[in-house]
Amino acid sequence: MIKNIITLCFLYLVFSCASPIEKEVSDSGNDSLLPDLNLEDGIEVVTWNIEQFPKLGQRTIDSVANIITSLNADIYCLQEISNMSMFLELVEILDGYSYVASDATEYLNLVVLYKNNQFVVRNQSNLFTDNMYEFAYRPPLRLEMTFLGENAIDFTLINMHLKCCDNGFNRRIASSSVLYDYLNLSVEAGVVNHIVVGDWNDDISDPYNENSFNIFLDDSDNYKYVTYENAHSGTNIHDSYPSYPSFIDHIMISKDLFEEEGNGDIQTIRLGDYISGYDQIISDHRPVVWRFTP
Repeated sequence: MIKNIITLCFLYLVFSCASPIEKEVSDSGNDSLLPDLNLEDGIEVVTWNIEQFPKLGQRTIDSVANIITSLNADIYCLQEISNMSMFLELVEILDGYSYVASDATEYLNLVVLYKNNQFVVRNQSNLFTDNMYEFAYRPPLRLEMTFLGENAIDFTLINMHLKCCDNGFNRRIASSSVLYDYLNLSVEAGVVNHIVVGDWNDDISDPYNENSFNIFLDDSDNYKYVTYENAHSGTNIHDSYPSYPSFIDHIMISKDLFEEEGNGDIQTIRLGDYISGYDQIISDHRPVVWRFTP
């Protein structure tokens, strides 16, 4: 009996550790089962609500560093950074990444990590600071960026985290209207290649009278959710927020990127399949990635 108890305790300690499940070292030296998302001469944009980072202090920091390095994506748009000083500890661990953080968010900060040898940030700003209420006191973070690869491209990246719960439906409708008008004016001013990502806190597959984002869905000539098929899959396989379950983490693009959408792919990284204790130690959301070649 005592021997069985000791065995169970040992197994609990082993499988409760939130680090990527490992296999024997391969010829390539890669001992992680997590996919390498990097495309040669391509761009990978990840949106990831990392839930009150860091949920369990250093344990979370080390695990997230391992995930980011293993996935090897170019850009990580993160939401819910609750401790910026501990986030800087994460940045110190990472090799080759720089970051931009919002300086207007009142809580649960917005951050963009990017590979500093592949991208230049030409400009950064906080959007809709006069509409703090509609945007849950988290003004979207906007970056003007240039990809330095063989097929160089300028693009505008917007990272946001819309309101959930309570009166969130009406506030999401209001924030969508503000965002829609802004994007239209930006396009008219000659700003190109918009990528809008984040925790939209609602499912675009909802019925019309329950949908927060009809203003974009109705204008499919100018805007497209690259996550549309994932949200309409009808299964749990592609859920970004499995505890509900629903698909609420989206990536939307403007029409000048429709061709790139056609040659790209979108996927949810089911980290809970690779990492034991993922929900408890890291996040209740899964990262969603769009990969494309300019």
